[in-house]
Amino acid sequence: MRIVRVLKEVIISLRKLYKLEVIRDNNKTSRIGSDLRIHSSVVIGKNCKIGDNVRLGKGVVLKNYSVIGSNVSLENITVGENSRIESRVVAVGKGTGRITIGTDCYIGIGCMLDFSDSINIGNFVHFAASTGVWTHSSYKMVLAGQSVDEENSSLRETSPVEIGSNVYVGANCVIYPGVTIKDYSVIAPCSAVAKDIDSREMVGGVPAKFIKRISEIDR
Repeated sequence: MRIVRVLKEVIISLRKLYKLEVIRDNNKTSRIGSDLRIHSSVVIGKNCKIGDNVRLGKGVVLKNYSVIGSNVSLENITVGENSRIESRVVAVGKGTGRITIGTDCYIGIGCMLDFSDSINIGNFVHFAASTGVWTHSSYKMVLAGQSVDEENSSLRETSPVEIGSNVYVGANCVIYPGVTIKDYSVIAPCSAVAKDIDSREMVGGVPAKFIKRISEIDR
């Protein structure tokens, strides 16, 4: 049995190595760092840059010219052309959701993206450091004393998050499940966004409240 287990581990390692070599061969202009762990379903476009110690799990699509920093873990995500994912960004979740990021976006250091339900992000969107976007809540499980091992709990509710284009989200923000943030919006740092944000609004605070309208001059 031990020999069989060792052989399986060798086969898995060879498959990962083959996948990595195929990526390097097909993307001669891409730069790939060391210790890349990659699922066989991953798609990497041309001229991408990937840092060290990166995990690309199931369902990852990196479009042309995208940049992935070091110590990043991604799954069930599409990163648009010319978008940058900084170091220590993590995509986590339990469910069938998917994260879609548009073109020319920036996801700052240490951000957390939850694919328990879908997250759709438009073009020219910037997240400053340590911002979390959540699509599930487990507070009802906590209040009911339900174990975290309950895989399909009806008390673990999910809801998608929609973020338009030309949106800026400051550092240390939390965006809650079910929120829609429309185009040309600004979220001040350290805000908790629990309600929808209309187009051309600046909001901030805990909970986030209206600060001012964003005019053409502000742009």
